[in-house]
Amino acid sequence: MRTALAVRTSIVTVALAGALLIPAAGSAFAAPASAAVQTVAAQTAAARTDAASDNDRYEGEPVYIGEGLVAVLRNKAEGPEAWIRAVGPGWKPGDTYMVRVVAKLDRTLPHDTVNGLSLELTKAATARPVLVVTAKNGSTTSYPLPAGQAATDCRVGPKGQPMGAGVRAELYVTENGPKAVLFSSGDDRAWATLDRTHPALPDSEGIIARIVNPGSATPVFEWKTQGGHSKTGRTPFPAFPQGCRPSYEFTGSEPVVKPTTPIPASAKPQTAGQTTVVPKGPVAAGAELQVAAAEDTDKAATWVGGVGLMAAFGALGASVHLRRRRASQG
Repeated sequence: MRTALAVRTSIVTVALAGALLIPAAGSAFAAPASAAVQTVAAQTAAARTDAASDNDRYEGEPVYIGEGLVAVLRNKAEGPEAWIRAVGPGWKPGDTYMVRVVAKLDRTLPHDTVNGLSLELTKAATARPVLVVTAKNGSTTSYPLPAGQAATDCRVGPKGQPMGAGVRAELYVTENGPKAVLFSSGDDRAWATLDRTHPALPDSEGIIARIVNPGSATPVFEWKTQGGHSKTGRTPFPAFPQGCRPSYEFTGSEPVVKPTTPIPASAKPQTAGQTTVVPKGPVAAGAELQVAAAEDTDKAATWVGGVGLMAAFGALGASVHLRRRRASQG
């Protein structure tokens, strides 16, 4: 009887304790949920702020230039820019233009062609640049950019240079350094471009075309397109304008081709009837140094081998003589 009463009392006590604890537990679980909601809301607001700040870098004055393209015109701290974005043929003012970028024009790269439209950022160094769009039929339309700060234009060129063998070059200097664009005769499309980071054609091209001292203030274009006793051509790039500030620091005038450069494929002997290009200057000097070093190495190896052979025969003779002497003494 007493046991049953005690059990009932324990059950009632547990029930009362549970009833008292339920509100506290509910509030304990509710508090983190409320904090989580606030955290998500804060993160969303921050993301929207970041997105808005990112858009500030790319927003500008959108103008429809045809062929489903919009040019977003800017001229702020970064200098004049025209961001070309694909919006489709149905775009009209007020529609969104923050879509896929297909090209960007600025002071460093002021030319491009997109969807058959020729685009050029003119007067790029002035405070009032203009985007000129040339359509497929030859008609042109100009779009002034917002006014900004003028700058010293580093771009000079092109300087035309015939190279022989039906090849010609156009030489430029820009904020990024010297640039040589190579063309074949009668073809307006370039087949190779050399610049400060890629200053020479590969040996597989069969001709020599390179920028000597590409990181200096006085780069030189050097070429050789024919074999035999033809000379290597050299001409300086256009000079950097006064006040120009390139995007890199000038280096010394060290040669671009080191003496350890292997012989180019175009300089190796060929079969009869083919033209052999024999490079001169640093390339030839490097080849001669390597050949001389190889000959010296072969001579040294022959001499060492001879000395070793003589020493072996000497040791063998001494061994035979010693055995005979011991046998006679025994």
